[in-house]
Amino acid sequence: MQTGTGRRPPARDAHAVAAQPDRAETLGLLIHALSKSWRSELDKRLRPLGLTRAQWQALLALSRAGGTLSQRELADFLDIGAPAMVALVDRMERDDLVVRSSVPGDRRRNAIGLTPRARRLLTTIHAVALELRHEVRSALTAHEMDQLCTLLGKARARLDGLKS
Repeated sequence: MQTGTGRRPPARDAHAVAAQPDRAETLGLLIHALSKSWRSELDKRLRPLGLTRAQWQALLALSRAGGTLSQRELADFLDIGAPAMVALVDRMERDDLVVRSSVPGDRRRNAIGLTPRARRLLTTIHAVALELRHEVRSALTAHEMDQLCTLLGKARARLDGLKS
């Protein structure tokens, strides 16, 4: 093919074309990197509270759930196995962050609830997280933020639909 200058365009290197990720792969990598960076930055900001990442994530999950989750639900949310969950709850109980109680009608299940100390810490955790959200959101216009949330919501709904 000739260009307007009478020259042929440069040949495309097949290896370079194959090495370029498709947009869906790029999206996956961006979402992963954003999530990792977000957790790392929040972890750094919450470190002065003396909480591990698993602890503040567990506290936030419990808070969003109204203050109580079964041990299995919390493990599923944190994406950790039963032995790691038991160890985490043991540490958090020791640190007066959660209380463990049996679930009525099922002696094998435990409910994990927030303590007053954890509720006080959550006030700070929520404030720090809000500040980080504002800082990240400041890089986007309101319209871009709406579009981003809409598009990510559509992608998540599609993935959720694939579970069936």
